Amino acid sequence: MPQSKQLNERDSKLVQWLNEAYAKEAELETDLAAHIALTDKQSYKKRLRQHLTETKAHKRQVAARIKQLGGTPAAGPAVPGVPTAVGAAAGKAVAAVKGQAGAARAALTNQPETHLRNAQEELREEHVEIAIYTRIQTFAEAVGDRETAQLAKTIGRDEERMAKFLDAELVRLVKDVVRAEVPAAQRATARRRRTSRRTASSRSGSATTRRSRAARRPVQARRRAAST
Repeated sequence: MPQSKQLNERDSKLVQWLNEAYAKEAELETDLAAHIALTDKQSYKKRLRQHLTETKAHKRQVAARIKQLGGTPAAGPAVPGVPTAVGAAAGKAVAAVKGQAGAARAALTNQPETHLRNAQEELREEHVEIAIYTRIQTFAEAVGDRETAQLAKTIGRDEERMAKFLDAELVRLVKDVVRAEVPAAQRATARRRRTSRRTASSRSGSATTRRSRAARRPVQARRRAAST
């Protein structure tokens, strides 16, 4: 669809960067759906579903703002001289390849490892989105576009919350891998228990020695008194 008006320099740059955000949201919508299908851990799956809903809303909001500025949403990379339809197809192809790679990885690894690798990928993409929306917000504020700035700020907060969740989830998922793949005797908890037992034994021995010494003191004192 052709643009409804000739864009000035400010709006042209805003539309360009908003389209990058739109393309990323479209890509992650596909990625999240694939990851949800590969996830069995219910607490993690629930948060992915929530963020998929957020991602779809972000895509709609960004598309609406692009149209308000006089541009056209494109779900693919904006390459000069390449038709929008081709760009959109390229974006979908990238998402499809990533989905196939994720499925292949899941077939070769156990469930905890799959969760961990997916979360790592999701966290990386969240930080890409945070950077995109920070860039858009800063530019929009600098050129006096309060509506675009507020939109970018609001969406950026959602991405930051998801990144914070994934930071914590990565720690939990690594522990899941440890439980799934490392025998209990080789874990730090087992070493701590052994160390604790040795420390307790050492303390017990020390206490026994102290009591024995204390018990001998009166006898030694009486002997010294008798000898005088």
